[in-house]
Amino acid sequence: MKNLSYLLFTIVFLWASNTASKEEEPFFEFEIIADEDGLPNAYQAFIKSPVCEKDKCYEIEIIMQWDLIGRFQEYDTLTGQGLTKLDHIPFTDEDYFRLERLLKDPHSPIGDYKKEELILDTRKSDIDGFTGATIRAINDIVVGGGVYSCYTLWQLANQKFTDSITKMTIDLFDKKLINKMVNQQDLAVNYFIINNLKPNDFLTYRDEILQMIASNKGYFVKKAIEKMPKEIFRDSITQEYFAKRLNSYNYFTQVAFLKQLNAIRLTSSLKKTLLGQKEERNTLRSNLIKNLIQ
Repeated sequence: MKNLSYLLFTIVFLWASNTASKEEEPFFEFEIIADEDGLPNAYQAFIKSPVCEKDKCYEIEIIMQWDLIGRFQEYDTLTGQGLTKLDHIPFTDEDYFRLERLLKDPHSPIGDYKKEELILDTRKSDIDGFTGATIRAINDIVVGGGVYSCYTLWQLANQKFTDSITKMTIDLFDKKLINKMVNQQDLAVNYFIINNLKPNDFLTYRDEILQMIASNKGYFVKKAIEKMPKEIFRDSITQEYFAKRLNSYNYFTQVAFLKQLNAIRLTSSLKKTLLGQKEERNTLRSNLIKNLIQ
């Protein structure tokens, strides 16, 4: 396992270098949460962040946690440091529930707006007669009186650290961690792996790649085959694996696989499988098979 202290420094450096020139930046301390085998399981950060309105700022202190691919998982407040709304009114249990639901939605419409767009100056409009009403697009998903807190926390949970977290996980890739992630049988995790492996790593993690393909179907299998470098298809174990399963794949997945076999020496069992699928129809699939076994 690679040096976690060095990688934690890396994530802080990456984040700081990308944001040092911006205002209202949070203070944070990251740590890796390991499982009982000492493998990375999640990332946790203590965050102290300013929440600024037009003419004043106040601080929020919070602990956030993400999984290995940067998906927000949960948050917690510090003892005696609960969240507050306007005029220092404490969050209610319902407010905390609403905030958690918001933070767990990475596609929330709140992410489509800049902070200055969240509140309407209703002295110039006729909405409800209030001065400073939350825009209707997010009114039902934020805490009343805590829209700026919600916005700041959503940004922290779903945007600020995501790239650095995923970069750190990629840096931590090794046989044990890849195996752990594959065994989660999480489609998003599977896509994360195949999209971030270096070409030379596919053969190293061949068994884990084939395990992912075996536990999925449809588009993921096609995508994984297309991501795999040509070199891995020269491997006899890889060829034997697909020889046994090719008939179960849809037309487009079969075509993707057959394209990868161009100019590659085939095992006898794979040739036999292809001979069994030979047909007279003039299709791309048929032509690819003919070219491979002629």
